[in-house]
Amino acid sequence: MFWGLKTEDSNERRHSIPYSVTIGIDWADSKHDVFERYLDGSIYQHQIASAPEAVGEWLWALRSRARGGRVALGVETSRGPLFHILSQHSDWIDMIDIFPVNPQTLARYRQAFYPSRAKDDPVDSQLLEELIRSHPDRLRIYGPGPEMERKLELLCQQRRKVIGMAVELENQLRATLKEYYPLAIDLCASNGLRNKLALDFLQRWPTYALLKQARCQTLRSFYYAHNARNQALIEARLAKFSSSIPLTEDPAVIEPLSIVAKMLVHAIRAIEKTVEQLQDKIAALFAQHPDHFLFENLPGAGKNLAPRLLCVFGSDRSRWRDAAAIQKYSGIAPVIERSGKSSWVHRRLFRPKFLCQTFHEFAGQSIHHSKWAALYYERQRSKGKSHTCAIRALAFKWIRIIFAAGNLDNPTTKHSIFALSRTNTKNLSKLFDGLPQILTNHTEGGAQQIRQLTRLGPPRAAFQTCVALQRR
Repeated sequence: MFWGLKTEDSNERRHSIPYSVTIGIDWADSKHDVFERYLDGSIYQHQIASAPEAVGEWLWALRSRARGGRVALGVETSRGPLFHILSQHSDWIDMIDIFPVNPQTLARYRQAFYPSRAKDDPVDSQLLEELIRSHPDRLRIYGPGPEMERKLELLCQQRRKVIGMAVELENQLRATLKEYYPLAIDLCASNGLRNKLALDFLQRWPTYALLKQARCQTLRSFYYAHNARNQALIEARLAKFSSSIPLTEDPAVIEPLSIVAKMLVHAIRAIEKTVEQLQDKIAALFAQHPDHFLFENLPGAGKNLAPRLLCVFGSDRSRWRDAAAIQKYSGIAPVIERSGKSSWVHRRLFRPKFLCQTFHEFAGQSIHHSKWAALYYERQRSKGKSHTCAIRALAFKWIRIIFAAGNLDNPTTKHSIFALSRTNTKNLSKLFDGLPQILTNHTEGGAQQIRQLTRLGPPRAAFQTCVALQRR
């Protein structure tokens, strides 16, 4: 999840207050193992049912046992039914701190004391409690963000998952057609099997025998009705149709596979409709957000990536102490390993995959819409960097720029910064290399630096000239 991390300063203030109760919960589908340790040293280990009513009763009983003191609760997830139940108790916001613990963190912590790799749920709950009690300064407290941003984030994540399901079904449909009806792929799948033309084609002619009953003019009219008017492509398809022969005429093969193909066509249609619904919800929420203009003007963000970037940065600028915090958390920043005389740099292996994909995909798209991004990418490739390494380096720069621009108070300046990336201004690459530092100090001196790099006019008119560039 993008939301859910409070700043380190907030964590330090919370950790200065001793907790009356520290709790570790190992959750499962049917029950949750709970380990509670109180300030006087007493412990209480038990199980609770996974039903919301049972968790609610336990929380109310815990509130009375805590006697008004603060409670620290560690749970091995930042999503799921149990986490949703715990985070819904907003009346506890000043009393309870929820620490989402990465499963890998708990696994390595367990392995340090149990090298045999023995694992048991009650033991995991005890280790969770020990982890948050001994190292609260190294963990971050969950802080629910605005409802609009949390909703937008989940919509974006679910849209990506649903599209992934559609791709899997498309691959299954393609594999099924290759077994009994490969001609359909040649006649309708130039742009994939998820478009309306391909789905309508397979619904109307699910087998070769039914297709052979159609005339060439019927097929031509079908293509025209689906706005496929490339005459050369249509003629090539019709020629292939006229000269084709069936892969097989065995009913034992055709009938079962055609049934599966029809099922896959209906499933893909349903998923594509769901994607459209999710996209409409995302667009409506994104337009309502006060900062939408900042992200929709990012070069290459478009309607899909702009909402995802907005979810990362959010409207609460204090969530991230600096751009480096985002770079590290997202996995864009590399890590350094040193051992003896050896030292090497590599990408972060454990990272939020969806968040990392967001920056990686945005950086890739920005190359086609931002002259500065294209120049920076080519510079990295000329140094011998691979494509993915150059994209990560570009994403690293974009995070600094967006973070710095997002913390400015002047909306016009925010617009102008990204307008500059689309121009052929001299020394543009130097400008954007130093832009994060310039924006961090948005003063008359910062305007003077931009003027010197871009030769846009006198200092006070520098940003006004940027706005004029946006209209070109």
